Amino acid sequence: MEEIQYAHRGPAELVRRYVGFVIVLFVIAFGTSLSIRANLGSSPISCPPYVLSLVPGAPLTMGQYVMCMHIFFILSQIAMLRRNYQKIQLLQILVSFLFGWYTDVTMWMTSYLVIDNDTLLGYALRLVELLTGGAILAWGIAAEVKCDVLMLAGEGFPLAISKVVKKDFGKVKMCSDTGLVCCGIIFMIVFFGHWDWKMVGPGTLISMFYVGYMVKLFSPHFSWLLRILEP
Repeated sequence: MEEIQYAHRGPAELVRRYVGFVIVLFVIAFGTSLSIRANLGSSPISCPPYVLSLVPGAPLTMGQYVMCMHIFFILSQIAMLRRNYQKIQLLQILVSFLFGWYTDVTMWMTSYLVIDNDTLLGYALRLVELLTGGAILAWGIAAEVKCDVLMLAGEGFPLAISKVVKKDFGKVKMCSDTGLVCCGIIFMIVFFGHWDWKMVGPGTLISMFYVGYMVKLFSPHFSWLLRILEP
């Protein structure tokens, strides 16, 4: 991933790109929530906030925990990049609040799609729901890149690390996702005292590889979006 460029873009084009970005954020949140409803384990990026939101008496919703996590990511980026941090990326703070709200809305929207059936058919339906949610999430991520104005803090954080340590973004992203899953596992053991596959399970592992593959699959097919965004 490269630095976002703003030169040579007129106001009308920037408005189109930001509007597209705001819409795409909702798609990403919906895909994430739908994947969670499969009850096979949350995606890596949503693992810590999802586990914390399930703690009995939790003071915050999942969306609010997502906001807190993203703010931590933004502060970490600033600390690591310092003068090299793009000031425009401070808008990630507003994006974090919007995305957290989207998360709560889409978790409510998908609350009717929870599959608790433990039969073979039930697990097959869960897998279909997981893969559908992952595909929607991947489509949203690919579209987010094409909008090329901002990025979610979840991508900005590993990008900052890759610049500091001078390592490939893909490898750093994989390590970052693994670290988030480990945090989710720690929270799960501390607050629940046992492993729950509905929080961190096979769906978590599948998402780590499946979403990235689907992003690469979708990325070449956004010429229609670029015709809308570009003058």
